Amino acid sequence: MLTGEYDFSCTPEMSEKTVKKIKVAKFTEMKGIGHFPMIEDPDLYLSYLLPVLQEIKIMEKKSGEQILK
Repeated sequence: MLTGEYDFSCTPEMSEKTVKKIKVAKFTEMKGIGHFPMIEDPDLYLSYLLPVLQEIKIMEKKSGEQILK
């Protein structure tokens, strides 16, 4: 779960609480951005998003299952 540092509609604290309820979930607070990171700072957003997508790709290869469709 990626949540912007300045996201006031879904705060980092709210996201942390949610992640604790989901076994396989991970949380990262995206520093310097808010609720619409892809518009506010696309390059910074990609620096957070791309590693997550890479991790999912690795998980797919290990499990043999497609996670993202």
